[in-house]
Amino acid sequence: MIRCSMLLAAVFTTGVGLAPAVAQKTPPPSTQHPQTQPATRAPTGGKAPPVQTAPAHAAAAPAPAAPAPQPTVTQQPAAQPAAAQPAAVVPTPAAQPAVPVTPQAARPSPAATTGTYTAGLAMPPYTGATTEDAWEYAARLGHMLDSTIVTLVGTFRNTSGQPMIGASSPATLSRREQDRWGHCRDLYWDLTTYAAAAGSLRQSLGADPTLQRAAADLDSAFSRSVAIAECDNVASMIAAPERWSPWQDQYETAARHFYRDFYTQLRDVHEKDRALMSALNRFLPAAHRVPPPPGLPTNPPFAGAAPE
Repeated sequence: MIRCSMLLAAVFTTGVGLAPAVAQKTPPPSTQHPQTQPATRAPTGGKAPPVQTAPAHAAAAPAPAAPAPQPTVTQQPAAQPAAAQPAAVVPTPAAQPAVPVTPQAARPSPAATTGTYTAGLAMPPYTGATTEDAWEYAARLGHMLDSTIVTLVGTFRNTSGQPMIGASSPATLSRREQDRWGHCRDLYWDLTTYAAAAGSLRQSLGADPTLQRAAADLDSAFSRSVAIAECDNVASMIAAPERWSPWQDQYETAARHFYRDFYTQLRDVHEKDRALMSALNRFLPAAHRVPPPPGLPTNPPFAGAAPE
């Protein structure tokens, strides 16, 4: 009886001990808790290129199998995050650097206006190759320069030599006065071609010191003749008065500077031109020599100024 009881107790004890071992056995994958299962929704945030978004019913699908083409590959771009398409960003015009507007852009440059504003007396550039070519060119320059200066002086002959009193706008200037300033502007741009030619001609004239000095003196005289540029300013005031304010003050200042200095400076250029022509005649063939023109009067051509 005692042995039977002990046997029953052993059997009971063994059965109780086996139950927990069976319960702790690893369940098959199909019965694991959903929290340990990898996510089945394709990620869409912050990846480039992004994976297409799975439809909503795919959340309940089992773990993804081998990759296969999905019907949602052509999903609308609206579902793509903005950060995933950096290459699609097109720079706007505002990102382009602004083109600066400079004073040179507001007014034409001398090189551009020589062909636009001209009285037909511009000097063509030197294209010779020998010293003899340079002498011939310099003789032509001297003769044409004399004609251009005489024409400019004649433009202001018998004028008052003073700005028009009370001129508050271009409308207060007579048509003849306006045309005079416009013609002077054209002659001014023609004269710039002579200044450019004189500055570049010296190296082609040879080594004679007298000829070199005459060419250098003419170049220096051109550099000092600055009052004639006021013709361009006054002509611009007449053509575009809105760019000059206060108009009357600007006009009077420019015209006064011109009348006070232009003739003295231009006469100096003319004297240096005559000296260059005299020096050139020693080298030119007799048939090509150009007699130096007569000098200009000492006094300006204004009304009431007696020539000397």
